[in-house]
Amino acid sequence: MRTSHREIRKRILDVKSKITDEEFFSSKAYQAYLTDITEAATKRYRRPLKVTVVADHNDDTLAFTDFNGVFINACNEITWSMPSRWLRSLSIEGLNAHENGHNLFTDNRIWQAFHKKLEHGRFYPNMPKGLDSQQKLYAQEILDAMKDSNDDIPKMVISSTAKFLSNILEDGYVDARYSYEFPGSPARGIALNNLRIAEKAPDIQTMINKKFYDHTIVLNLLVQYVNSGEVNNLSRYSGELLDLVMDFIPIVDDCLMDEDARSRCEASNRIMIDLWPIMQRCFDALRDKKQEAQNQQQTASNSPSSAPGQAGNIAIPNDGPQAAQEELDNQLPKAPPNFTTQVSAVPSNQSFTPDKDHSQELRLQLERVLAEETARIAAHLTSGIESVGDGGIDHNSEYAGNGYAHAAADIERVLESMAETKVNKDMEEELSEELQREADTISYGNAHRNIHVTVNRMSQVDQEMIDGYNSVAPDLLLLSKRLQRSVGAVLRDKRQGGKQTGLLVGKRLNQHAFHRNDGRIFCNTRLPTEPINLAVGLLIDESGSMGGSDRITRARATAIVVHDFCEKLGIPIMITGHTASCGHVDLYSYADFDSVDRNDRYRLMDLSARCCNRDGAALRFAAEKLCRYPSEVKMLIIICDGQPNDSGYSGTAAEADLRGIKLEYSRKGVQIFAAAIGDDRENIERIYGSGFLDITDLSELPIMLTNLIARNLPR
Repeated sequence: MRTSHREIRKRILDVKSKITDEEFFSSKAYQAYLTDITEAATKRYRRPLKVTVVADHNDDTLAFTDFNGVFINACNEITWSMPSRWLRSLSIEGLNAHENGHNLFTDNRIWQAFHKKLEHGRFYPNMPKGLDSQQKLYAQEILDAMKDSNDDIPKMVISSTAKFLSNILEDGYVDARYSYEFPGSPARGIALNNLRIAEKAPDIQTMINKKFYDHTIVLNLLVQYVNSGEVNNLSRYSGELLDLVMDFIPIVDDCLMDEDARSRCEASNRIMIDLWPIMQRCFDALRDKKQEAQNQQQTASNSPSSAPGQAGNIAIPNDGPQAAQEELDNQLPKAPPNFTTQVSAVPSNQSFTPDKDHSQELRLQLERVLAEETARIAAHLTSGIESVGDGGIDHNSEYAGNGYAHAAADIERVLESMAETKVNKDMEEELSEELQREADTISYGNAHRNIHVTVNRMSQVDQEMIDGYNSVAPDLLLLSKRLQRSVGAVLRDKRQGGKQTGLLVGKRLNQHAFHRNDGRIFCNTRLPTEPINLAVGLLIDESGSMGGSDRITRARATAIVVHDFCEKLGIPIMITGHTASCGHVDLYSYADFDSVDRNDRYRLMDLSARCCNRDGAALRFAAEKLCRYPSEVKMLIIICDGQPNDSGYSGTAAEADLRGIKLEYSRKGVQIFAAAIGDDRENIERIYGSGFLDITDLSELPIMLTNLIARNLPR
């Protein structure tokens, strides 16, 4: 398989142009990009998070944080309403930033205490101060309602309101704090999502027409204010509900800028107390809803068509409390789940002072961008046209752009990575097919006449293998560097030529060495040569017996050293593993001369002790492939335990087959050597002769391989 870099680049560009948004956002490359951003923000606090992105149009999930990290559905309503890929990416970055903010800045211990105390009829951290007599009465009524076990509707409304207030206030604080700590794309993404959420929120009159409960209308308006700094009132409503919101805004503003979560607990308590009179207006309606659901359930359970304990084919409606709770929940935005463990916020540096003017300018900038991207105007009520200002036209020559060039470049880079990964995977699959075709064309001889050969090659490498390689490779690569230095010197001497002195025998005398008493008085002049065209093959036995005495572990370590050594010196390298079972030979291509994706080093982590071994068939495959490779020097190193063993293939007959194959390919220019581990030396020497290496002590590997290569280079 020979593919030019130009052809690879052409295929990458072609694939890149066909990647859909769903494929792009759910790709490993994009998830790695988000994880890198996340780790840059969270690692300093020792709270690293993994980011998972899916693209599911049938799932209404937005984003949440759990014990596995951040989960984002790229096809959520907010993100998918964006008109372009880079705006969608910015939206996803904003969702990611919001979840990271909860991980860093939300003090879950305090909020757990807040809700737990309220369940038991107490305010946390304490009863709000500065209440007038009427407010004190409302506060006591709330606490009494939470303790009343006879009527669960007031308790349900209070708990729902407290939970919603805690969510929106904490979300507002987290967004402001994260945008302050990490300006740039995260801040823009947060602002973009909040702007879109505010755009989609209904105005006051719409909620009144839909018969929303009064207190849920106020809560929805507070969500709009926290997200966008404004309240959606296209109908120009004026009245009690809007007045309440205006009263709450100073309380909200103060707690959103406070790093102590207890300030938001106090704000929630104060807002609930002032909401109490209008919260009570929904009690009777919810009681009726509860009773209606219970009646329907009773009717369904008493239906003649239903057997005891079931309702036949009739679906039993929700029970009463659940129906009432759903009625409340349907009137409020759904809050995503977050960490429920007792996790505290990261330490504060007491420097959180957001610039409101900058936040407003960012919001206005995003409004302009969305208007340009979508060519649409948000619905609004007007009674006329006004034109204000001094008039005139100015030219701003210092305008430097809107700051989105970096985000676009990031998307382009991830797209490039995705396309390259796809092309590499496809080409690796093509290589695997070509290797199988090569295996099918080889004549394995009478000893292997009826066997079946399968070539296995992973087209894509899992992250676990990459992590495994990175954990074991550093020490082994030091051996590779030693080997590179010594062999590099040998190859350099061959290329440069020069005079070699101190020889015991030779045709020329060195007159400057006549004084020596050791007889080293001869010399030789070597002419410069072309660079040595060397190719190396490594064939590794993966039979079950290789699992004993750490044989396979040492073989894997040797493969890592040899592969890195060859790769660094530009020597073509092929590494193949093999096992067999009942005449079926499995070959595993870990490194190949025509590898495309440069991930062969990681594939080596798959080397394992498996089943039996039909060494002759595997040796013939590796030797034949090396024989066909256009190189001047061809070296094949075998790592095995010297025990060929498969159905009908073992003992002296199998050993004779191996000796015959070695002799055959030695005549064709393939130099074959065998490596022994510990006690296997006797078996290896009996089969392959004296050309063997002892790799029991890996620290000796650089010296052995250096001598082996030096001895077998052309004279």
